[in-house]
Amino acid sequence: MFDTAITWTTDGANAGTVSYRSGRFYSTNVNGVLISDKGYANKAISEILNLEAWKWVSHVGNPKLMNNVMGDISIMIPSSFEEQDRLSDFLNQLDDTITLHDQKLNLLKLVKQSLLQNMFI
Repeated sequence: MFDTAITWTTDGANAGTVSYRSGRFYSTNVNGVLISDKGYANKAISEILNLEAWKWVSHVGNPKLMNNVMGDISIMIPSSFEEQDRLSDFLNQLDDTITLHDQKLNLLKLVKQSLLQNMFI
């Protein structure tokens, strides 16, 4: 069991997909986990890694991004934790906004379907 970290898929079609995991979670055998006691495990760093990690995926047979390869990736990050936190907050708000709009779209599709059914009764 882990608590707040960055994970990436090491194997399969989604190899190289990086995600920020807030709170406690269980890890599987097809992901790597980056834990930072200095605060680098945040949404901003995970998004920066997500942009870079896919370039390092091996596509010989089953796609893979092994932990030792992930350890060789260098990225540019904001130097202050305050700026990283602001970026993380912004990205989390953006994710929440997208989720709300998706829910609204799904509701409107149901309303449309209902109205079309009523039109032809």
